[in-house]
Amino acid sequence: MPDITDVNTIVGPLPTAGADLSVEHLLELMAKHEIGRAFVCSTVGIRLSPQIGNAITRATCLDTQVLLPVATLNPTHYFGDEHELFQLREDGFHLIRFFPYSQSWPVNLASFRALLQALHPIAIPLMVQIRRMGDCTLLQSLLNDYPAPIILSDVDSNILAEAIAVLKEQPNWYLETSHLLAPGAIRLAASCVGAERILFGTEAPQRPIASVLRTLEFADLSTQELELILHRNAERIFSL
Repeated sequence: MPDITDVNTIVGPLPTAGADLSVEHLLELMAKHEIGRAFVCSTVGIRLSPQIGNAITRATCLDTQVLLPVATLNPTHYFGDEHELFQLREDGFHLIRFFPYSQSWPVNLASFRALLQALHPIAIPLMVQIRRMGDCTLLQSLLNDYPAPIILSDVDSNILAEAIAVLKEQPNWYLETSHLLAPGAIRLAASCVGAERILFGTEAPQRPIASVLRTLEFADLSTQELELILHRNAERIFSL
């Protein structure tokens, strides 16, 4: 199904990665698994410099229509430059990602709170990495009135109950599927909050696309629910 949209892909140099994270390899995997579009950010923005990483991502996506640029921001590098934030929308970024676990900062960090407040008038959708119990709850207190969609990434079965509780209170919040690989996890999430609140994400090329596709295949979802997860939700949220 070439309409599939992957909201979670990451490319670039990463010495500890056990996979080829090149753009070329991502495009090969997308063709193999019939992924029509992918939201992509750079490892450089996560591990080194958001500014350099975002510039690399933007340049990469200019060369192809199937990759959509995603910015990364790190609150430990934020000193109040709001012009830089407004420029992200001007530069065509569809989404802003935060990686508190990978970058070793707590969700209740004061500079993260200041950065989120500065992003309010820009209203770009956000994706936040959730790997620690309690982070969903803290994030809800910080983003309770954020005017654009919030996507929780990396949620696994250990954090799913907390994430679902938050989603029930936040109608514009979503889950992506990259870590929801435990048997029954996606079906449980769809039953609790609806398939319209789940987005297809894989974290490719570092994690296998086939794992998420196979999990969805055996998740006991209707054709309509699968279409929502695989592409229709992303199309609605990002006006694709």
